[in-house]
Parts: sequence; structure tokens; C-alpha cells
Amino acid sequence: MGLMLLLDRITDSGISGSLVLWILLAGALGLTLWECRERAYRLKVLLWWMFFVFLTHVVGYIVLRLVRPRDA
Repeated sequence: MGLMLLLDRITDSGISGSLVLWILLAGALGLTLWECRERAYRLKVLLWWMFFVFLTHVVGYIVLRLVRPRDA
């Protein structure tokens, strides 16, 4: 999440501009935790899935912040 804070500073969007993305990240991690616990995965597998979801969301966040539509 430190990377997300750094990108907020670089792009001058502020934390409030990405509040929805923070909520989506927390929701995705929560749902991953819930699903892994329901399937009774071991701790190592649960952590792998949490890390995987975190990384894919951070990459998506970077793409959303750095790729901007061109002005017409």
C-alpha cells in the first residue's frame, strides 16, 4: 500500500481521489480471506492468495493512475 501512497503523491490526486480503489482493495482481500478460510486452506496457501490478489490490484492501480486519456 506504500506504493499506492507514493503514486498518489506523484500524480497529485490525493488520498480522497482514490478512496474507492482503497475500498475495493480491502473488499477483495476480505473476500479472498473469507473464501480461503471457508475452503480450509493452510496458512501458506492463504497467504499466497492474499499476496496474489494484492499484487494484481496494485498493478491495476498503477495502470489506472499512470495511463491517462488524451485531451481531445
